Amino acid sequence: MATSYQEIYERFTSKITDFYLSNLTDEEAKEYFETFLKSSIIKFRYCNKLSDRDEDLKQFNNDLTDEEKEILSILMIVEYLTPKLLTDELLKQTLNSKDYYLSSQANHIKEIRELRDKYQQEANSLMILYTFNNSKLDGFL
Repeated sequence: MATSYQEIYERFTSKITDFYLSNLTDEEAKEYFETFLKSSIIKFRYCNKLSDRDEDLKQFNNDLTDEEKEILSILMIVEYLTPKLLTDELLKQTLNSKDYYLSSQANHIKEIRELRDKYQQEANSLMILYTFNNSKLDGFL
C-alpha cells in the first residue's frame, strides 16, 4: 500500500490556522505544503520508509504509521514557523486590537521562536521514542 502526501497535509492543516491559505488554490496549497514536507523528511532521519516515494503520484510507497504521520506533520509546523522568524513583516509594528497599543517586534519574534521551539522539542521527543521502539535491541536483553 501507499500513503499520500495529502494525508500528511491534512494532519498539518488541522494544527494551524492561516488565512493566507484560504486564498490559495488547491494546487498552490499542495506546492506550498510540499516544501515543508520535503524539509521534514530530511529531518526525520531514522524512518527508512520516507526515502521510498513517488514524486509524480505525491505519495510514500509504503504505509506510514500514525506515529510517522504525526511526526512529519509536527516537523512541518516547525518548517512553517521558521520563515515567520525571518520575514521583513516583523520589522513592522503590529497593533494589538485588545489593548490598542503597539507591540514590540522583539516580543513577537520571541513568541514565534518559543512556539517553534516547543514543536521542535515535541518532534524530537517523538522521534526518540520512535527510534527506540523500532530499534533492534536483541543483543542487549
